[in-house]
Amino acid sequence: MELIRISDRKLKIMLTPTDMCHFELNADSFGEDSMQMHRAFRLLLREIRTQTGFDADDCHLSVQYFPSREGGCEMFISNLSSEESDHSPHTSQISAALSPPKESMQVRPFKKHGGSFKKDCAYRFEALPHLLQVCRRLSELGFISDSTAYKDEKGAYFLFLTVQTNSPFSTPEELDFIVEYGSIENASLLRLYIREHAALICSQNAVGELAKLA
Repeated sequence: MELIRISDRKLKIMLTPTDMCHFELNADSFGEDSMQMHRAFRLLLREIRTQTGFDADDCHLSVQYFPSREGGCEMFISNLSSEESDHSPHTSQISAALSPPKESMQVRPFKKHGGSFKKDCAYRFEALPHLLQVCRRLSELGFISDSTAYKDEKGAYFLFLTVQTNSPFSTPEELDFIVEYGSIENASLLRLYIREHAALICSQNAVGELAKLA
């Protein structure tokens, strides 16, 4: 396991397939609200705390998870402040299902990120209202980059966002709230999936168009 302290409140974690087995983390079930998932994540947090002093519980975290083809993963963990926690539901993927998104959350202006890297971000939503609320909030934040939306044959919805970043591994913090409504997906793998199992809802400016329906 490799740990990189990005800031006092944000940590990057790189896990090998062996690490995943050690912490009992399963790429297929990551994000599920289950006893096993919470137990595995607490075990990981305990090890992180021992190595770095990064102290947080799984109810006050925002987690971005990117599985690798080899079976490991990259994970970005942000420790939410008590003020943020008071105004928002649990935002880690493993606890997002415990409570529905709240309308009272404060929005922050979307920064116009430059950077030399163009990155595709992908998200999955179990219900259409969640997708619509995300698009509404992104529209309010001033999100104007490329965006497309799909629906698969099982009734799940997917949103692709294209952003400019300073690093291929970074994602604008303004997008962190999306995990309150859905889960992060690997964009490359998801594109392979939707070719056979999903239909296009909106090919251009999905955020702007779907925000009108929220």
